[in-house]
Parts: sequence; structure tokens; C-alpha cells
Amino acid sequence: MLFGKDPRKKVILERAMKQVERMLRELQDEGKDLTRFKLKKFQKTHFSNCTCAQCLEAKRKKDPHLRGILEDGVKFYVGEGGGDE
Repeated sequence: MLFGKDPRKKVILERAMKQVERMLRELQDEGKDLTRFKLKKFQKTHFSNCTCAQCLEAKRKKDPHLRGILEDGVKFYVGEGGGDE
């Protein structure tokens, strides 16, 4: 398994997989074309015009990686129609 012997992490992963599976079923029921389905991981940082202390320091050092992460997530991209486009 992905997380080895940590049962808490295993439960969290199983819950997330169930939610993703349910969402994919809903998309398929709506007629979405899942043959062009893509998953993309993202990390959202502060906006480029943010003026908090952390962002000002990142701008001063010219290192955008210092802006800090606000959230982690996954984006789903799904095609529409029957795939004959």
C-alpha cells in the first residue's frame, strides 16, 4: 500500500478515492467524455500583487517559491460529448 502501516493515512486515502470515484460516476451520468480525462495536481500560492510580509520578502529576494502555499488540490479536466469531435 502507498502509506505502509499507518492506518489513519490509509483511511484518508480510501475516503478520497471513494469521493473521486463518485464524482467520476456523476460526470459519466451527465454525458461527459471520460476518455480525455486528466488529473492535474496544483498548489496555489499568494497572488502576485499580495503585500503580506512573506510576499514582500519573496519579492525582495526575487524567489517566488517563498510566497507560501495556501492550498493543495487536484484539478479534473474532462472532455464533453461522445468523443467524435
